[in-house]
Amino acid sequence: MQLTDQQRQILDGARGPFPAKCMRWLVEWGEAMGARRLVPVANTHALVTVPGNLVHGAGEKALAQSMELLRPACAHKVCCHSTSHITFAHEDQYDEIEMPAEQVAAQQEIQRAARDAGFLMTYTCAPYLVGNVPLKGEICAWTESSAVVYANSILGARTTRHGTESAIAAALTGYVPEFGVLLDENRRATLQVDVAARLATPTDWGALGYFAGKAAGLEIPVFQGAPQPSQDDAKQLCAALASGGGVTMCHVAGVTPEAATLEQALGGKPPNRRITFGDRDLRDTYAQLRTHTGDRVDTVILGCPHASLREVAEIALHLKDKHVADGVTLWVCMAYATRANAERLEYARLIRDAGGYLFCDTCPTNSMRVKAKRIVTAGFKQAHYARGMIGAEVIVDNVWGCLKAALTGRWTDARGD
Repeated sequence: MQLTDQQRQILDGARGPFPAKCMRWLVEWGEAMGARRLVPVANTHALVTVPGNLVHGAGEKALAQSMELLRPACAHKVCCHSTSHITFAHEDQYDEIEMPAEQVAAQQEIQRAARDAGFLMTYTCAPYLVGNVPLKGEICAWTESSAVVYANSILGARTTRHGTESAIAAALTGYVPEFGVLLDENRRATLQVDVAARLATPTDWGALGYFAGKAAGLEIPVFQGAPQPSQDDAKQLCAALASGGGVTMCHVAGVTPEAATLEQALGGKPPNRRITFGDRDLRDTYAQLRTHTGDRVDTVILGCPHASLREVAEIALHLKDKHVADGVTLWVCMAYATRANAERLEYARLIRDAGGYLFCDTCPTNSMRVKAKRIVTAGFKQAHYARGMIGAEVIVDNVWGCLKAALTGRWTDARGD
């Protein structure tokens, strides 16, 4: 790999041993991926958090290993606009979820250190909802697969998929290896998906993403014939693409900044493959993530990826003067900043008065591994991962079907699919 004098100095320890280690990680990763150089990064979103090792039963050794990375990382200043993704609950929820004292102390230490290092603590898997909105062409280093797809596909920024180590390394050195979708030639769509189904809700867009992700694998799909998505539609599309397959980006013809037309998305070449997503495919995709053996539910989860303020408002107004059924837990997951707005606008009160629970900074299945027998959720990503993470039966439905299940304690298929 061709390194500049400044990059070589960092590698040789000019900024200290830990930045040197970070630079070595990036160089070795880049060489493995065939990158010829490192390029400056303008925006990072790193998983600067202590995983819930003790809650998950992994023990103190796993916690110590996390701290071995995070303590030295947070002893240095970041070199670019850097936000952080937290995957454990907000501190005002520690007592309610019975977090071990060791875990609390570790998380609080890292949060303080990360803040002092210059990380902007957004506490969300969807940083674009609370202020980190990179511009077209901006080189980024983001963790969280759904956010990566959103940044590339909806915002027109450029980021490969990152893990904790590489995103922190990018934040501290200011560089990333140039490969994959950072290069123009690797952003061309190769799979054309003709959308013939009617997409009426964000969850329908999630079904489209899950279908296309499974078909695409590691390819880049382009959606032709789809309507103009809302932000919440796009959020569900991108999350499901990254769950159904290993997609890093997609194009929505006429929406993606660099794909005003289908021809632009395809780079002037014919697609390698062309498939259709019709009404039957929509029904069949929902059916894939309805693994229930009964209709009685005990858990309803909304906000995966984290709910926007608009979604919180819709949920709150629907719950006004109603109450969640006995035996059902309703989780509405969001960033702390979103909850702060919801508190001020009294949407939070409406949800709580109805018996719902506002959950910040993480989600019930990813970090908390809540005990649930049968979950109803509006997110294909949540439904996809909840099966393995907590071993629950899952039912995916739109927000209104989820809320009906929360209020009645039973799920019914309003569409008859």
